Amino acid sequence: MLNRIGDYVWESTPEEIAEMQAEQERAEKEYWQSVPYEDAVNAKIRERYTESQEFAILRQKDEKPEEYATYYAYCEECKAFVNEKKEEK
Repeated sequence: MLNRIGDYVWESTPEEIAEMQAEQERAEKEYWQSVPYEDAVNAKIRERYTESQEFAILRQKDEKPEEYATYYAYCEECKAFVNEKKEEK
């Protein structure tokens, strides 16, 4: 596999690629174990909603129940995702 950064090009062997992938997996597991649950859930929610959008949805939940239901379901997905990541060993 050829790698490139700017004009610099180098080739990685299958063994090097496997080691890079293993290192990436170790780093990801370490991250999920170190980040507090609340921070991880908030970060995941922020991938779709800004804080202002959340406040607007919560303020208008009675007027726009479908939008609130979508938001709520996504928040539950985020919590489940973070729980799953934190439980991986």
